[in-house]
Amino acid sequence: MACFLVPEAKKTQRVDFSRPLESYIGNTYDNIQPSDFIGSVKELGTLREGTCERSPDKHEAGIDLIVRYYSQLEAIESKLPIAEDKIHIKFTWHDSFSGGGMFGKKASMVSAMFEKCCVLFNIGILQGQVAKVQNLDSDEGLKSAAKYFQGAAGTFQRLRELVFAHLQTPPTPDMSAECTTALQSLMLAQAQECFVLKVARDKMKPINVAKLAMQASDLYADAYSNMIVGSVKEMWDKSWLAIVSSKQAHLHGYAQHYMALQCKADKKFGSSIARMQKALELLKEADRKGSGYFQTKTFYGQVQRELETTQKDNNIIYNDLIPKFDTLEPIPKTTIAKPVPFQTPPPNFVDIFSSLMPTDVHQAMQTYNAKRDSLVSGELKKLQDASQLMNNTLAEWNLPACIEETGDDSVPESILEKNKSVREQGGLAALEQLIVQLPEQVERNKEIIAENQRILDEEERDDTGLRDNFKEKWKRTGSGDLNKAFRQEIAKYNGVLQQAGSADKTVKEKFDSCKKAIEILSKPEAELIQCIPKGGTSAVRAGSQSIAELKTLMEEVSTLKAEREVIVTTLKDPVTDITPKFLQSLKEEGAVDEASISEAHLSSTYTKLQEQANENLTKQNDLMRRVEEVYKRFHMETGGKVSPREQLLKQLAAGYDTFSELNNNLKEGNKFYGDLTPILMRQQSKINDFTFARKTEKEELMKDIQRSFSTQPTPAPQPPQASSQPPQRPPPPQAQAQQPPPAPGPAPVQAYHHPPGPTAPPPVQPVQAGGWGQGYAPQPQYYQPPPQGYPGYPPAQPQFNTYYPSAPQSGYYTMPPASGYPPQYHPPPRR
Repeated sequence: MACFLVPEAKKTQRVDFSRPLESYIGNTYDNIQPSDFIGSVKELGTLREGTCERSPDKHEAGIDLIVRYYSQLEAIESKLPIAEDKIHIKFTWHDSFSGGGMFGKKASMVSAMFEKCCVLFNIGILQGQVAKVQNLDSDEGLKSAAKYFQGAAGTFQRLRELVFAHLQTPPTPDMSAECTTALQSLMLAQAQECFVLKVARDKMKPINVAKLAMQASDLYADAYSNMIVGSVKEMWDKSWLAIVSSKQAHLHGYAQHYMALQCKADKKFGSSIARMQKALELLKEADRKGSGYFQTKTFYGQVQRELETTQKDNNIIYNDLIPKFDTLEPIPKTTIAKPVPFQTPPPNFVDIFSSLMPTDVHQAMQTYNAKRDSLVSGELKKLQDASQLMNNTLAEWNLPACIEETGDDSVPESILEKNKSVREQGGLAALEQLIVQLPEQVERNKEIIAENQRILDEEERDDTGLRDNFKEKWKRTGSGDLNKAFRQEIAKYNGVLQQAGSADKTVKEKFDSCKKAIEILSKPEAELIQCIPKGGTSAVRAGSQSIAELKTLMEEVSTLKAEREVIVTTLKDPVTDITPKFLQSLKEEGAVDEASISEAHLSSTYTKLQEQANENLTKQNDLMRRVEEVYKRFHMETGGKVSPREQLLKQLAAGYDTFSELNNNLKEGNKFYGDLTPILMRQQSKINDFTFARKTEKEELMKDIQRSFSTQPTPAPQPPQASSQPPQRPPPPQAQAQQPPPAPGPAPVQAYHHPPGPTAPPPVQPVQAGGWGQGYAPQPQYYQPPPQGYPGYPPAQPQFNTYYPSAPQSGYYTMPPASGYPPQYHPPPRR
């Protein structure tokens, strides 16, 4: 009876994981080197090669290996997303029933889900093949065959769900809902058949065998109904439908035979004879439907002999009335074979990319970091603005320098301390050097952005030209749809540079306004003393009450500044890692609830600091109000006159504050531009990966188009049409001056159409050197900007959470050569 049917596995083409995955890891994950995952990427490629690109062993070990590859694809879905707009790896699979040759049906998609579905199809096929090669003469062989057939049925059931949920349209006919339903029902029928053979061999009660066989017959009937659906009927080998239909009738006859044996054991000889007669009819029908592919002669002879013996005994001894078959009770059915759900991962599975953070968690971290940076930058800006206002006010009042005057010509101690601090930080020369560096950094970043824009424009222009050339044959997503995220990033970084440019202009204006005072503070102490006019404020009495109060208030100012510095340092310091909370959310809920987790974490971490900052600002308001009141009394005591010496001291105090502010701003500004450069370089690497993948895809599509041209039938030459008019007589020959032959011109460009006659179409011309993704020097990995923003500059922006295809481009950005880039290849227009 056993003649099991299992189709061939899908065939695929080789895939290179190394460049796309290593590039994505380097461009996406901070503080992780792609070299750390070379072994993991290689192992993933080896797994695919051993399970998909080559036929795995038809053994349980082969199933374990391909299930491991499937589980690894599931494990990296959340970490290494393979899709058109992320990691660009194209998978190509052939239809199982049309073969893997040049003219077989195939589908290519940049989709991890497509790869998973195709691998799952092959898992079901391999389970069926392992069942088919079992030794059916042994109990263990029958048990194993039934187990693997049930597993295959569960696998095809899972495949149908995946394709419907994620791919909507089946990429190849063998993955359609009709085909997977037919394969599931076929595998289930064959599993039930194994149980029928097992109980028959174990010589169980005939009625038990009959019940199982009747159910197996019904399952084969279901399989046949699913296999003759219009969309899949032509897929099967011509023998398959004959065998399935024959088996349905055969197992029905098998059930009637064993039910007849049960009736005979129950002394119901008439019913036994009626069932055996029906069994012979069904076996004849099975033999007819089998069309030579499935025969029942042996079993038919066995039933016929049994019928003859029973009829003889009934005629001589029992004389039991033989009822009509239609009056007999139908045989009850027993179902044992059921689809075994496909489950992953298998026991002891180890994710070879376990150290990578899931993309959802990584994106949640970026969103959280942006929220944290915004909060911290806002608090820092409030404190810095308050400090600047306080310093400007004190400088305007010449505090504390004016209360340090003793009536002689000595320089106030606070001015000497400011002079020492400025000289230690490099003075005016250091500021000028930082100012000179700013335009260089800005120009560098603008050039990278412009180059990124040029690469995208060039690739999109080429894609548009080919689409216009080949029309509907150019079957791939347009570049304009795929590069939107890149262009949004470029627009964002252009905006960042414009905003930073405004801050640079403000810094330059402040520098110009206080340059003279900073220059004096940059001089050695002896020269500084010479620059300050002689003569103190003798009008101030040594025992003035206002001076004593102002000195006390200046001490409070110093204390306030020290407290503020502690708050600022704490705000800038790194805080507890929120990653474990995101991972726990992903594990428990299947998604990261970033909004609520971030809000709770930020509240618990920064609420107390915000309260301290607000309290510090309130103290400043109260303190400056008291300073103003005392300073007014002091100002009245001095008569309100401001000497040249006091005026200069005020300018020096203001110059020191401006120097400190500009020194910090310029250093942070240069760092801002320096940190922006690697971000832009990383974007350029992604764009190069994108264009490289598009170039590879373009070349494959061009080859497919060329093959389609080569397979088009050549039109037969048309015979000359008969004419009713006789041909005209040619004119008499005339003597003509012999003309020299024309000089040979350039060969005409051949179009991409099949010329008449046997000549093959011209080959697709290769892309010239210097095409997409070429000519870029290696790009090292850089650190990201610090979490807090820079005073006067926009805070560091998180990278877009869109990732693009592979092909790592390590190295520094290099400007285009003087001669420009080599021209891009454009196919000639069609004629």
